[in-house]
Amino acid sequence: MLNAYGLPYGSLKVTKTQFLQRKDYEEMSRLFTPADFISYLGNHGYMEEISASSDYKGLDMIDVSNNIHLSKMNRFVLSVTPQNGKDLIVSYLTKWDIQNIKTILVSKNLNLKIEETKIHLISSSNSQLGIFAGLLDYNDYHNLLLMDRIEDIISYTLKFGYGKAMLSYLDDYRKTNDLSALLLSLDLYYYDMLKEKFRFYSGSEGPIYRFIRKTIDFKNIMTILKFIEFGEQHNISDYILSGGSLQAQFIDDLIKSGSVDDVIQKLKGYSEVIKGFDFYKRNGSLVGIEGELYRNMYWEFITILEMSSLSLNNIMAFLLRAEAEWKDIRNISFSKYYGIDDETIKMTTINMG
Repeated sequence: MLNAYGLPYGSLKVTKTQFLQRKDYEEMSRLFTPADFISYLGNHGYMEEISASSDYKGLDMIDVSNNIHLSKMNRFVLSVTPQNGKDLIVSYLTKWDIQNIKTILVSKNLNLKIEETKIHLISSSNSQLGIFAGLLDYNDYHNLLLMDRIEDIISYTLKFGYGKAMLSYLDDYRKTNDLSALLLSLDLYYYDMLKEKFRFYSGSEGPIYRFIRKTIDFKNIMTILKFIEFGEQHNISDYILSGGSLQAQFIDDLIKSGSVDDVIQKLKGYSEVIKGFDFYKRNGSLVGIEGELYRNMYWEFITILEMSSLSLNNIMAFLLRAEAEWKDIRNISFSKYYGIDDETIKMTTINMG
């Protein structure tokens, strides 16, 4: 099993040199216009993607180019993954199926045009449609974009498993026109599937399983913080994902907290968010806490996975680096376009905080 990962490890090690460095993110944080970003990215490994996005302009071109690049990196990972590891990697990459379906659902609920939706899909071709892994292909996304009703989208995706996950929440959507429960059902489906896939494999993927569980923890922590901060009237427990590493009793204790401060105090020893909490106290925004949680998690597991012996762990580390780059380019470019201050950008950037 381990010997099969020798060649992929070498290929990934060479390609890893193409990732942007910390200084690149610092340089991008000093840019202002979409044209500046397009020029910078074109000179730092994204020229092919920018050329493929020539039908778009400004921020849309950055978004489409970034999506194409992520798709290309993930397709490369699949191409070098040994056959006996592909099933697990494809399972992990269905997260982009999930994200694309969420994008389409939200767009349909807002009555956005197809072109307004298409640019935000993680793409695998110049047409900005399709997925590089998972179950949905170009024709599936094309069909989904043409549909007008949420019910039709759910019906179409039944055969892939996604629709079945959403079906039990359809009545709630019909009553309220609120997509929250449908979007949550996709997360529930994805993480339940992923935990089962990675739980028992070859014995060396323990760090990946811990990463999945910690991701669930952080999603739950942010859900609790947002409910408390914004005074949501829904039952928080209905939106909690199962399968994280935090005990149910501890999650329940967090839910009963009276303030954001209470939650952060209870989390001491589990995950320190000192800078993020200080940012919250000064600005009243949770984005610093969320940014610090995810930045700490990404670098904790990238380091652990890259230090592992040749295995699926090295491939997952590469995927996390690719995700972090995609997230940061999107975050910085959009933030600069909409006039977000530099401190907030730094707090919410994985590779710069």
